[in-house]
Amino acid sequence: MTRTIDNTTRSLFNENAHKQDNAFKVLYFKVHAMGGNIRAILAASGAKWECAFPKDWMNEEKKTTLFGVLPNLFETTTTGETIEVAESDAIENYLCKKFNLLGVDAFDEMKIRAFSSSIQSLSNFVLIKIGGMKDPDVKAAMRTQFIESLVPRFATYHERHLEANGRNGHYVGDKLSYADIKLVVLLVTIFSFTGETQINKQVTPAIWAVWEKVNAIPSYAKWIKSEEYQGIVDGNLQLLGY
Repeated sequence: MTRTIDNTTRSLFNENAHKQDNAFKVLYFKVHAMGGNIRAILAASGAKWECAFPKDWMNEEKKTTLFGVLPNLFETTTTGETIEVAESDAIENYLCKKFNLLGVDAFDEMKIRAFSSSIQSLSNFVLIKIGGMKDPDVKAAMRTQFIESLVPRFATYHERHLEANGRNGHYVGDKLSYADIKLVVLLVTIFSFTGETQINKQVTPAIWAVWEKVNAIPSYAKWIKSEEYQGIVDGNLQLLGY
């Protein structure tokens, strides 16, 4: 079935764009990859949400998505209507605005998006250059580059920015932001390669403060301790190798 974004849902979408008490479902595979940040945003924001995994992706779900890819977000309003948002960037942006994760003004948002973009660049390297690489020799070389070059450089820059904000567990101001959440999701990946040898409380205290702050959020802590989250961790390891 060929579908497109239905313009008749404009009013419904706009009416609910800032409502936080709706229920959400994230349809994505049992890996982190492009769904990890979305799940983390919902968990850290204390939203009512659930995971959904494709049952027959190639023959069923793929046909009904807007672009033939996942993730997809489905939001159920308090009156029972469903809002669909496709594509990871659009979903993350929508949720960040809904849950006030972009700061208090345009300057804050610019900084948060800059930090988030830098984080995403390193995440993309791991997913594409390591997880998606078939040639074992190239994969090994990319892994070495990640561990020996990219992670130390990333840590240096981001430690500096977080120190400038007072080493308070946030990139901007004193409130949770999109960048804080994305950093913690990336750190899980980094730790899977390096352990805590390069990023830890002693060497990178400002980065570590974000790690501790986000992981202390009750709704987020509950998510990462859940069996469902652990199943996604296992799926990531089996499919992508980290």
